[in-house]
Amino acid sequence: MASLLSTIFGCFQKKEKVNDLPTWLETHFPGQLVVVNNIVNLDPMNLFIKEKNTILADKNDPEVQIKVKWFKKEEGLGLNVAEVQSSLDKARKDVKAARMIFDALKKNGLEKFSVSVIEMAAYILLYEEPYPELRKSNLIKILSAIDALPDHAQTSIWIEWMEPSAYQQEFKDIIPYGYWQRGDSYHDRNKIMGLDFEWSPGLKADILNTGWAISIKSDRSLSFKTDAYNAASAWATKNLSSPFYLEKDQMITIGPDDEDPLAIEFQFPYFTSKPDTTVSGFEDNALGHVRVVYQTDQKTFGKIKKIKNDE
Repeated sequence: MASLLSTIFGCFQKKEKVNDLPTWLETHFPGQLVVVNNIVNLDPMNLFIKEKNTILADKNDPEVQIKVKWFKKEEGLGLNVAEVQSSLDKARKDVKAARMIFDALKKNGLEKFSVSVIEMAAYILLYEEPYPELRKSNLIKILSAIDALPDHAQTSIWIEWMEPSAYQQEFKDIIPYGYWQRGDSYHDRNKIMGLDFEWSPGLKADILNTGWAISIKSDRSLSFKTDAYNAASAWATKNLSSPFYLEKDQMITIGPDDEDPLAIEFQFPYFTSKPDTTVSGFEDNALGHVRVVYQTDQKTFGKIKKIKNDE
């Protein structure tokens, strides 16, 4: 009986080890990889397929990170040793390239920034107020630094201005791969504006500098809504026929201005009277919208006009 129990218990132990990611890692990559976090999958289908995605880091160099997809009930977790090793090799190569670019930018006078490389793409996050003159001077530094690199494979360049308060809160000089996989809105909420382009030797900063675009998903952009409403309301009082009601909270449209990439367009619906916003479909009774545009460099509200629903 004791022997039988020992055999059964041993089988359970083996099964538990097979279905345990840290154990699999220690078996195939002893002392090399550690679990950083699991990526939350909200897809209802995952209730059936039970797929798991996990960020792993090099134990001796935590900025080197990879994502692995595994299945708890599959033999060997459905993982392939060669594929994991290949992902790890690529991640080490990307981090090495990111450090090379970071050092070049630092040497060229860039301040308060972080760098990430994913294959052919380089991401440079800047953490200062994006004043026009600073945007241009930093762009010049970035272009000259990249031009001077003796050898680099990164030709897709993404430059993004982030909230200064976010500087080194989530990472330091190098942006780990796991940051881009977190799945929440942290990056969008803290991104002020961005510029992306395909690099080639001799690009002119004056030309590229016109390509900055404001991020309409940021907390900063959303914070302009109240002032935009006040401007729209003042205009509506003078230009809309009474009676009318201008809604300030529900069914507000926020988007980029088609004519100015550094401007934000707000549209506020108006009605003949205040609707019951708890009733589904209340927005169908809107007569139209009052549009107002906020220019982020000039800090002005303008281009206000009425847009009828049938236009």
